[in-house]
Amino acid sequence: MRRMLWLVSLLGTMTTAHAAPPPAAWTQPARYKFEYRADFSGVSVATGKRLRLWLPFPAATADQQVLSAEIDAPWPYRRTSDALGNQFVYLEGDGVPAGAVTMRVVVERRPSPGVRLADVKRDTPADPSRYLQPQQLVPLDGVIRDLAVQQSKGLTSDHDKARAFYDYVVKNMRYNKDGAGWGRGDAIWACTNKRGNCTDFHSLFIGMARSQGVPARFFIGFPIPSDGDSGTIGGYHCWAEYYDAQRGWVPLDASEANKSGQPDSYFGTLPNDRIQFSGGRDLVLTPPQQSAPLNYFIYPYAEVDGAPVSGIATTFHFERLAAGGAGS
Repeated sequence: MRRMLWLVSLLGTMTTAHAAPPPAAWTQPARYKFEYRADFSGVSVATGKRLRLWLPFPAATADQQVLSAEIDAPWPYRRTSDALGNQFVYLEGDGVPAGAVTMRVVVERRPSPGVRLADVKRDTPADPSRYLQPQQLVPLDGVIRDLAVQQSKGLTSDHDKARAFYDYVVKNMRYNKDGAGWGRGDAIWACTNKRGNCTDFHSLFIGMARSQGVPARFFIGFPIPSDGDSGTIGGYHCWAEYYDAQRGWVPLDASEANKSGQPDSYFGTLPNDRIQFSGGRDLVLTPPQQSAPLNYFIYPYAEVDGAPVSGIATTFHFERLAAGGAGS
């Protein structure tokens, strides 16, 4: 009996001694160099026409600090911002720019617990009253409201409702980019097809939350890969936050939770493996574009005579400068 007890004790000690610590991406800040390049060699503008161009600029938040920024541009530019706290780089000129616009930034990114209640103020970008309305692709009635009512039945707190909506999205959506329709953040499409990318996952969550009076908001940026210290990034990533009157803004990432199989990890905190660029949907830029509001803003936007311009090629590159990433 003594020998058996000793073995149990030893095994318990070994298990504790070898328990893996949380990955650095969840506990430490990381520092990245990021290059955002927009090339205009494929753009056609009629002679005598003026082109207007906007690029997103990385956000400055409690979790993200822009340590340095360098912008190489063939035309003069200026930095602007909007009421949601988004920042832009704006240029305009005749014809097509003679060269690319290249933005190089150094960003320190911390694991995000959201926005503390003490830092939530009225008439600021964090004001929860800004995030209760329907949007073009995020209606709050019909199937979205019906689903939210069903999933929150018997729940009273905003926290419990938000967790129920998040769990539904994580369990019932598939991360799948086959065919057409995905990637627009169309909440009804996501609800019906039960698949898509991060925009679709979080549009469904935001629609369900807002339909039940829980403020929720959308963020977009670029993911930092965990399998290397430098390289090219293929595209954007997005996530969401909901407002809890007891805690403040609470972050979540339903699509990463779905892909990783770790729903608890991605609810309430986010790792440092991303760089935030902009927030919100149906965006009017600064200065305002003449065409319709933008669904979301992560890639360059340009217009001539109020019409959107296509053909801008983009490349994105990162370099990990300091410890704290998943690969450290």
